[in-house]
Amino acid sequence: MKCYVTANSPYGRKVRVAANETGLADEVEWQMITPEERTKVIPGINPLGKVPVAILESGEVLFDSPVICAYVDSLNNDGPKLIPQAVGARWAVLTLEALGDGLAEAVIAGSQEDQKPDEKRSQGIVDRQMGKVTSALGALNKMAGDFNDPPMMGEIAVACALGFMEFRKLVPGWRETYPALSGWYAGMLKRQSFIRTAPTTQG
Repeated sequence: MKCYVTANSPYGRKVRVAANETGLADEVEWQMITPEERTKVIPGINPLGKVPVAILESGEVLFDSPVICAYVDSLNNDGPKLIPQAVGARWAVLTLEALGDGLAEAVIAGSQEDQKPDEKRSQGIVDRQMGKVTSALGALNKMAGDFNDPPMMGEIAVACALGFMEFRKLVPGWRETYPALSGWYAGMLKRQSFIRTAPTTQG
């Protein structure tokens, strides 16, 4: 499998963490591309023009991150599953993954709008996205004590979103405001899968 990702995308990181957690990272041909390369290369692969996107040996294309992560997990026959098969647990994990992905989406939208010049920046958009971020962080702080250990796909998505939020410095002081979530996240950062996929200072 060939997988296109950008270095700092929380969604690309989620796929890379999943591959590391399942022991399959070395079996993936990672294509690390810049945002500029993405605009040239990816539309011909993914009609949405987004990464991550994976190309299987059969030529089949998979996007976006939840689908790719589910595919990676389906190849994991020896280790513990990131997405459980039992119905109740499965929906709980996938719902938490959706919450993590939604947090990342709000962080991206808020950060992009906040970085615009004053004459083009919409404070309404920033406030709306930050409202989503604050709501998600509050909910996750209440849930953190019940998170799976070792992490499943939901926890991975949440931690990747938090990593991107910190990388973009969008919510200063969040660790003090949400101590339960912060304590859990500190433990996640010690996992090799997160150490190996930490955001860079480029891009």
